[in-house]
Formats: sequence, structure tokens, C-alpha cells
Amino acid sequence: MQLSDNAKAVVALATRLGESSRPALSPSRWHRFALGLEEAGLHPADIFTPGFDPMLSGVPDEVAAAVRELLGDAAAATVAAADLENKGIWTLTIVDSNYPAALHKRLGKLAPPVLFGVGPISLLAEPGIAIVGSRNVGEAGAETAADCAQAAAQAGYTVVSGGARGVDQLAMNAAYTAGGTVLGVLADSLQARIRKPDILRALDSGQTTLITQQAPSSGFTPAAAMGRNKLIYAMSHVTVVVASDEDGGGTWTGAVEALKAGNGVTAAWRGRGEGPGNGRLVELGAVPVHSTVDMLACLDADPTTAPEQLSLTD
Repeated sequence: MQLSDNAKAVVALATRLGESSRPALSPSRWHRFALGLEEAGLHPADIFTPGFDPMLSGVPDEVAAAVRELLGDAAAATVAAADLENKGIWTLTIVDSNYPAALHKRLGKLAPPVLFGVGPISLLAEPGIAIVGSRNVGEAGAETAADCAQAAAQAGYTVVSGGARGVDQLAMNAAYTAGGTVLGVLADSLQARIRKPDILRALDSGQTTLITQQAPSSGFTPAAAMGRNKLIYAMSHVTVVVASDEDGGGTWTGAVEALKAGNGVTAAWRGRGEGPGNGRLVELGAVPVHSTVDMLACLDADPTTAPEQLSLTD
């Protein structure tokens, strides 16, 4: 997928491709800078114009300074993106027409400027049901995760999860085995994942897409996990929490954050295999589900209206 000049500008400013120490703009800083460009009547590609001054109206000094530094090795970042393409990893930016509308709608100014992925990009636009939960899930919780994934796949929904050990992988495997489509949102190295034989088989089938918002060579960090959680909830019509700890852990934190932000419909499993935090999540606003029928019924719920988005990156 050849990058447009506007997309190259986003890659140059909002990624660490080419050099991990680059002061890449965070989503909120990118959106602040993008708004400055828009108000000046400019497009992202205009940053490559000789003599371009990033000190635009409304752009903080520190953001302008970061842009100046990033422009110094912009070519290296875009060359690195082309190299990823040669390895089968595509780059999708917020200015591309096929960037997921759900991320614009749900995350607004926190939408990641760049996504990296493998597998069909078209799966990013398909309606999804996310299934998440603890890494150390018990047998009953594992069966519940598989049942929910199979029901979602049979109903024609893409199963979305985080690719982590436990509920995530169990759900993704069950959906794939049932002939459904799978979207994995990663917080670890995409490049390392696609070297695994089972992942390669899933990708070859055309049923699976893996994405990440960090450089594909980057490993796991807590910050990457938090960003992954936002994407999972935002990319899904409903997110079912199969098993969560209470007052701690990645699953709990992700669910509570989604409930506070109104990031889609959050449902908590109530039944065999539920975690100690599931009841508390219901008290905080999660929809209780006792069966896969309940899960599918959640699709009729009306998610909270999302934040306002910027027209330049719409």
C-alpha cells in the first residue's frame, strides 16, 4: 500500500520508525498540530515544503520544537515504513480514507495517528465483538470465552481481542476454529508475532488481522497495554469482560476506563467462570450478561456519543 504525501507526513511526525529515540508526537499532540495546520489552510504534506515553520497558531512551543526535530530525519521514517511494507506489514494513517471510522468516533483526539498491521485491512471496518479477560483464567472461564467467541463468529461478527495469554487467545482461537474472522490488537512486537507458524497459518487463511499502534519491532510496555485496551473497546460494538480481578490488573483497568469514557458497550459476564471483579463492574455501569444470547442482545444498546473529531483527520 503506497503512502500518500499526507500519510508520509503523519508517519514522519507520529512514529518512532527509523530511530526509537525520535520525539514522536503523541495522539493528542498530533491532533493539536493537525488543527494548527488546518487553521492555517495547510495539509500535512506541506511540512515538507522548504522553509516550513511549525510555529502555527495554537501550536504549543514544545510541539513545534518536536516537529522541527522530527523533520530532520523524516526521510528515515518514511523509508522504514516502505521497508515494513516489503516485509508484509502495512501502515495506515489517520488521513487515509480506510482508517477505522470507529476510532475517530470513539476516541476523538486520542485516536492513534498511525496503525501498523498484517492481514486484510477490510476487517477494521467489520462489526466486532470484543472478548477480554484475565491471563490466568480457570477452566470454566476458558469455556465461557470460547462459547462467547463461537457465538459471535456464528452471528457474523469479528471477534476482537488483545492477543494475550488466557481469555484473549482462547477467544481468538475459538473464533478462528469456528470459521469466523479475528482482529487482534497487540501490545507487544508485531514483527515477532508474525514469525510464529500458527500466526502465519491464520494470516494465510484471510480470516485474521493483527494491528498495533506502536512501532512493529517494539516490545511490551504498560503504556502499550493501556493503548491497546482503548483500541479494543473502540473497535467493538460490545466488549465482554469474561473474568476480571477487582481494583487492579489490566482487564479491570481497561474496563473501568472504557466505562468512564463511554467507549462502546461494556458487558460483564455473570456466571460460570466470572472473575471476582465482574460484579463490581456491573455496579460501575457494565451490562450484566448471563448467556451468549444476552451478549448478542447488547448489540442493540446505544453507546455514549463520542468526542468531537477534527475535520482535517476525518
